[in-house]
Amino acid sequence: MRQPRSDVARNRRLLVQAAIEAFQEHGWDVPLDTVARRAGVGNATLYRHFPTRDELYEAAFAEIRERLGAVLARYQDVDDGRQALHEVIFAIYSTAPLATGMNDPAKERLDTSPSLRWIVTEVKATLDRLLRLAQCQGSVRADVDLEDLALLLHSLRSIIVASDAVAPEMWRRHLTLVLDALRPGSASPLPARPDDAEQRLRLLHAARYS
Repeated sequence: MRQPRSDVARNRRLLVQAAIEAFQEHGWDVPLDTVARRAGVGNATLYRHFPTRDELYEAAFAEIRERLGAVLARYQDVDDGRQALHEVIFAIYSTAPLATGMNDPAKERLDTSPSLRWIVTEVKATLDRLLRLAQCQGSVRADVDLEDLALLLHSLRSIIVASDAVAPEMWRRHLTLVLDALRPGSASPLPARPDDAEQRLRLLHAARYS
């Protein structure tokens, strides 16, 4: 007997959510039977929905894309750039999976996943737009750019991940401290950044995958 369509859709949702949770806990190479058990279905059901691991990855990325898309959409038209920048960063970290086993995916996945490329592109575009707006409004120091912001946020990754198991809200305190460094006020002048764009790109890449 053929499975009702509602059950098929339900099993797919369970598998995608179970995959995201399993990737967070165990990393991208988690055995797929672990995903199936977590979803409460058999391996055969998993492979009917996702014949390959790459298809399961893409389904997980697509789910994360949908969640983040809803977050980013709220910040398309804002009045206060600095407030919106703070809010969207908190919202991104609260929405996107982030855990010890879920380090940034390898570049190969970025090259092959439309959903992952969308996530990276749209998050960067939103942060850049809000940063520039806040700078135009004089509420964020003018000598920082998106690369500076990306490295600042990445430097907090280990604290955000660790706090999940110890004190789930602690990362908000430390993220607020970091974001306050963007205020103009009595900020110290920044040392010059490297002129070599390729050098800066290598630094961002090394930090992201460390």
